[in-house]
Amino acid sequence: MINLFKRPFLLHNSIQHYSWGSRNQDAYIPKLLEIVPEPDTPYAELWMGAHTSAPSKIEVEGEILPLNELIHRFPELFLGPAVASRFKNTLPFLFKVLSAAEALSIQTHPSKGQALLLHKTNPVHYPDDNHKPEIAIALDSLTAFVGFSSYSSIRKNIDKYPEIARFFGLEALADLFPTTKLTRTRQYEKIRELYLTFIHLTQTKTELYKYYVSELAKRLAQKIHRISFRERLFLESFEKYNSNDAGLFSIFFLRIVKLKSGEAICMNTGLPHAYLKGNIIECMANSDNVVRAGLTPKYQDIPTLITILDYSPNSVKIVKPDYSQQEIQYPVFTPEFKISRMNRITGYRELSTKNKIEMLLVLEGNGAIEWDSPTKKIPIKTGQSFIIPAVLGKYKIRPEIPLTLFRVQVP
Repeated sequence: MINLFKRPFLLHNSIQHYSWGSRNQDAYIPKLLEIVPEPDTPYAELWMGAHTSAPSKIEVEGEILPLNELIHRFPELFLGPAVASRFKNTLPFLFKVLSAAEALSIQTHPSKGQALLLHKTNPVHYPDDNHKPEIAIALDSLTAFVGFSSYSSIRKNIDKYPEIARFFGLEALADLFPTTKLTRTRQYEKIRELYLTFIHLTQTKTELYKYYVSELAKRLAQKIHRISFRERLFLESFEKYNSNDAGLFSIFFLRIVKLKSGEAICMNTGLPHAYLKGNIIECMANSDNVVRAGLTPKYQDIPTLITILDYSPNSVKIVKPDYSQQEIQYPVFTPEFKISRMNRITGYRELSTKNKIEMLLVLEGNGAIEWDSPTKKIPIKTGQSFIIPAVLGKYKIRPEIPLTLFRVQVP
């Protein structure tokens, strides 16, 4: 049995066709996979992993089998003893290619402790007891909301859009933005108060909120001069969602982050975020626990949201890769995964699993993976992904055309 799995396996993966995915000639995932996209079909995410709703599959002795079932049956061979023991015989991460042509929902994720409680009390909306830290690495570029804007930026936006100011009311704004200078800690507290006030008003003054949202949309639609990115996003979201969606005014409270190719952001517990446009590599702990904050018709758990949100502005730094290294390592910030990039390698590279499962994605180029002897090899090319079972130990990457690969491991 050991020899049966002591080799790399090509992954057969699922594509998720969520409505916000890129389409037609702009669809990134079909280009990567070198397939022809179906007309006007959104290609949103390519999943590589053992998620129960869309597990990758591998071929074993001529039979195509789901990866999650194989890991369940042979956890120590696939995962390695340490990973199998620590993560209860399950693959701890989900690896994705994500292609956003439109804004995703504004969302955040619970901590491990919070997830345990939420799953126990509300298993329908929180289907597992795990946290969901994520890393997003831009393939070309990424525009996203990540965290709250600074206190002064939020104040400027409220001053700039009187419809928002009127919704809050003069008394509330006077308390939220006093004339006295505030320490950084007090500014953070005021951001929290502002958002709690805002959510409370959207819940208790629904018609008033819809009125001012509609008034702002009407005014912006009539603007002669060029509108800003936020304003355009607001108008597009107003057309797409109900005018009482809290995410519509939240657009003016959140920080916009723009990543260049190779740059990354790490998102941990409580951080509000939403991908707006771009193609990325994403890796996350294997969980479905999402707490939504707007720009979605899906369930929004307001009490949980306001409890777990991280209100501190600028709490995430853009990670810039160091291309001088043979293998570009991104930050390790969670026990479930670590990710690296091997950029345009030309000579053979010997790698070790250290008796832990690995996953590879070929971003460009072709060549082969070899193991045990030069006669044991499989070809690899752009768009393919592979699982390296822990039992394999060592293997080699041998390029024919310079290879760029992403590699996911367990720390």
